[in-house]
Amino acid sequence: MKKKKDLNFLIRFFTGFIYVFLIIFSIEKGEKIFRIVMMMLSFLCLFEFLIMSGTDIILIKVASLFFLFSILMDIFIKKGLIPYIICLIPYSIIFFIIQLFSKKYSHQEKITQVSHLTFGLVYIIIPFFLASYIYTTIHHGKELILGIFILIWTNDSLSYLIGKKWGKIKIAISISPKKSVEGFIGGFFFCLILGFFLYKIWGKKYWFILSFMVPIFSTIGDLFESTIKRSYNVKNSGIWFPGHGGFLDRLDSFIFVIPIIATIVTSISYLL
Repeated sequence: MKKKKDLNFLIRFFTGFIYVFLIIFSIEKGEKIFRIVMMMLSFLCLFEFLIMSGTDIILIKVASLFFLFSILMDIFIKKGLIPYIICLIPYSIIFFIIQLFSKKYSHQEKITQVSHLTFGLVYIIIPFFLASYIYTTIHHGKELILGIFILIWTNDSLSYLIGKKWGKIKIAISISPKKSVEGFIGGFFFCLILGFFLYKIWGKKYWFILSFMVPIFSTIGDLFESTIKRSYNVKNSGIWFPGHGGFLDRLDSFIFVIPIIATIVTSISYLL
């Protein structure tokens, strides 16, 4: 039993390390690489969600062609986020038209599949667009994105470790049995400390606000994604991150945090 736990921990650590390396590498390599990585991750998360929600596999395959084409456009035409918008709009229209004239599903099932896509685009794709927007548009956007990822990783890791060791009081046992109040407090505390160091490194006072907000909305994002999985009776969104689950499992906190951060930082920029 102990060997199995040690092996699971090593697998979790190794896959987590690869994920962290990929994100930091994309941030450091510049706007284009970061944008492509963000879009690829967003599409993978969307695929997992559509598969999990029982969306027609043909429509998911059609989506993969549009997303591949948008990435190729970004690589060769170099028009920033525009290729993704150009490809997402016709894909959504085609998705809706196929559903409208499909004889395979009832009217209620058609509406359900359309709602899945609409929800997926809002819940998953938009946050990754906002991350690319922050990186390229907001002053010191590169440092901001890196700091947000570090805060999220700190909160996720410390809340997991502290909750596993000392967690007694459960936050929402029907949604996520392993999440505890003690784990949340531990992650929150270390994020506040990290926020102070980020302020010292980059000299921006908004790190105090962000270090306070990230652990709260990161936890909410995790619980929200757990609720989605519960509604579809699945344990993990995918199998690509052994020890973590799928892409959506790994990025659920980021997906929920980024729109909040974009709102806060944009508001601060306009006020100042």
